[in-house]
Amino acid sequence: MQSHYDRIETLVDIGAVLTYLRDLAISSGVARMSYYVKPQFENAASVATSVFSHGYDPEWLALYDEQGFRLLDPIPDRVMEFGALMTWQDAMGWKPNTPEQETCFERMREFGLLHGFGLPLYGRNGRDAYAAFDFLRHVDEVDPEAVGLIRSMAQAAHQRISIIVEYKYGGPLLSEREAEVLTWQARGKSNNSIATILDLSPDTVKTYSKRIYAKLEVTDRVGAVVKGLKLGLVKI
Repeated sequence: MQSHYDRIETLVDIGAVLTYLRDLAISSGVARMSYYVKPQFENAASVATSVFSHGYDPEWLALYDEQGFRLLDPIPDRVMEFGALMTWQDAMGWKPNTPEQETCFERMREFGLLHGFGLPLYGRNGRDAYAAFDFLRHVDEVDPEAVGLIRSMAQAAHQRISIIVEYKYGGPLLSEREAEVLTWQARGKSNNSIATILDLSPDTVKTYSKRIYAKLEVTDRVGAVVKGLKLGLVKI
């Protein structure tokens, strides 16, 4: 396990840390994972929270974002309030649910999101986060060493990310509007959604996107988001 700690401490950008954690989780048997980077002192359901995920059905991800399920889902905040590992099922029944929350849970079950668990992660200066992992079976049926490794490495990765986001990076200068567009791209919003949020036309958002790609010397949205994270240009 020490070798993983040592490796994480050598990483100097957020994308590399998340990739390392994802690959480690996959090698340990995790089928799905998500990591919520929330602004300081805000809750995990905040619209400003960035969500990085692996292994989820694209249709579910679209529903989670475009249909507003992310804002309805109480699991991340309940796990953060609980303060320790909590299964999705336990979180669902921990408090009374609204009809909208029950609808969200029903759709989760339809997509097979049954047996995952959430973890509260704590960082410096109040920069906390939530992460979820799914072995496709109840956590009690998973090798305890695998669960322990994931818990330890998720916390180590988040502590490293907390340090990285406070560093000052040199890089290309984006305008305020370009930075806003890139930030919403990092949060998984479509160009049409970004246009609505920023009160712009979709064509204007496309123009800003092209300028961002040119400044960052990339060719697409994924490349822009990854490089923006590396350079500290995305407001997470």
